[in-house]
Amino acid sequence: MKSTPRMLLFCLAFVVIANGHTAAQKKKAPAPKNTPPAVKLDVSKPAKAAPVTSAPAEPASVEKDAQHEQWRIPVEPYAILGSGRPGKGAADFDKPDGVAFTPNGLLLATDAKNRRVQVWDVKTKTHLSEFGHGIFGGEIVDIAVAPSGLVLVTDQTLNLAYAFVPPSPEAKAGKEGKALGPYDYQFKGTRFGEQGFDKLGGIAADSRGRIYAVDAHLNDVRRFQADGTVDASWKFEKARANGDTYLHGCEGIAIDETRGNLFIASEKDAVIQVFDWETGAYKGKLLGAQLGADGKPAGARIFAGSVEGLTLAGKYLLAVDESVGHIQIFDVTAPNAFNTDLSGYTRGRANGYLGFFGHTAQVDFEDKTNKLLQQQVKDGAVIPGQANPPGYFCSPDSIASYTDKESGETYVAVADQCNYRLAVYRWSDISNAISKALTKAPAVAGAAKSPALATTGKKNDAAATDGHVAKKKGKKHHQ
Repeated sequence: MKSTPRMLLFCLAFVVIANGHTAAQKKKAPAPKNTPPAVKLDVSKPAKAAPVTSAPAEPASVEKDAQHEQWRIPVEPYAILGSGRPGKGAADFDKPDGVAFTPNGLLLATDAKNRRVQVWDVKTKTHLSEFGHGIFGGEIVDIAVAPSGLVLVTDQTLNLAYAFVPPSPEAKAGKEGKALGPYDYQFKGTRFGEQGFDKLGGIAADSRGRIYAVDAHLNDVRRFQADGTVDASWKFEKARANGDTYLHGCEGIAIDETRGNLFIASEKDAVIQVFDWETGAYKGKLLGAQLGADGKPAGARIFAGSVEGLTLAGKYLLAVDESVGHIQIFDVTAPNAFNTDLSGYTRGRANGYLGFFGHTAQVDFEDKTNKLLQQQVKDGAVIPGQANPPGYFCSPDSIASYTDKESGETYVAVADQCNYRLAVYRWSDISNAISKALTKAPAVAGAAKSPALATTGKKNDAAATDGHVAKKKGKKHHQ
C-alpha cells in the first residue's frame, strides 16, 4: 500500500499515548524552529526504529490547577540549542547541567556525561567550540564566570572546582607555538579541594570577583576571594537557634548586589531563602511561600517541588520549578515579593510575583524505571527533543541571563536536562507576553497598574545577572 512508508515515518517521529490515543491520533511534536543548521534534527531514521510504547507520565496536578494556571505566561523559546538527543557529536549533549554567560555574552554549558563545556553564541544560535575534555575527573555540575573572565566548573563527586581562563590575543599553545583560538580556554588547576565540601554544586561570582560556593549536603554557603583564598569576613548564618538549618538541600544561587540580597534555593522546602550579600546573615525573608510563626515556609506554595537554578535579570528573579518544568518570575523590588504565598497575589495587580512560563514534559525521560523508554533513547529510536516540543521541559536545571550592551536585549538560557538541549528566551518576548496576559486578567477593583517591564535593568542590576545557577533534582540528590 502507498500509505505503508508514510506510516513507518509517522511512527518514528510520534509518541504513543496510552490514554486511549494511538500514534496516528497524536499530533506531531514540531521540530525546534531555531535549531542551528549544523544540528538540525534528523527524523529519517531506519525502519527498525520503534515508537514509544509506554504512556507518558501524567502532567503534574499543578498544571490542571486553576489557581496556578491563571499565572501562565504564554511565551515560546527564541532558540533551541543542541540536537535533542544524547550523543558525543559537537552539538550533542549528554546531560546539560550548568549554564553561565561570559562578560561578552558567550553561553557556556556543562555537558556532564561528555565531560566538557560547550560554547554557544545565542544571538546567532550557533555552536562555537568546547573545552575541558580530558581534564574533568568526576561529575561536573555548575559553572560560573567571574568579571575577569575566569571560569569555574564544580565537580560534585571530587568536591572541587576546575579553573579556566580565556586565551589572551598573544597566547601560544603546543610545541609548535600556534596561536590559540578565541574559545581555547586554558586550564589553570583546581580550587577548593581541601575545603571540606561534602557536595559542592552551585557556584556564582559577584562584581568584585568573589566566589560563592554552595554545599548541598552541609546546607552551607562559603565565600572565597578572587584568588581562591577563604574570605575571613564571611559569616554565613547557617542555622536557627534551635539548630535547624535555614536551607534543606541547596544549589541554586543568585546575587542581587543592588539590594544586598543573596538568594539561595532550598530545594526540599520548595522556596528561596534570602541572606545578606555582604555578611551572610539571614534576612528573615523567603520567596514562594509565607513565613510561618515558627520561621518555616507556610501557605499555598508557588513552586510545585524542587527549586533549581536561579538568575537575576535586572530587578526580576527567575527560578526553575523543576518538577513541573516552569520558570517562575518575581519582581524583587515589590513590597509584597517576600513572605507571600500564592493566595496573597492577585492577577492584574502590581505584585512581587509575575507568573511563570514553560510546560511539563509530555514524555518523562527522567523516569529511569521505564527501561524500555531508556533503551529506545539509547538506540536512537526515540529523540527526546522531538517527543517534547520546545518549551516543554524535562527536569530543567540551571538558568542564566545576559544583557547585550549593543541591543539592550536580555537573553535567558535554561538547561533542559533530559531533553538534551538548551532553551533560550528573550526578555522582550517574555515582557510582551506578560503584558498581554495582564490585559486578559479579570479586572480587580482598585488594582494598581502592573509596573512596566523594561527589556534591560539598570547598569548595576545587569552586572548581577550572572549570579545564577543550579543543578540536580533535590528530591533525588539531597538525601
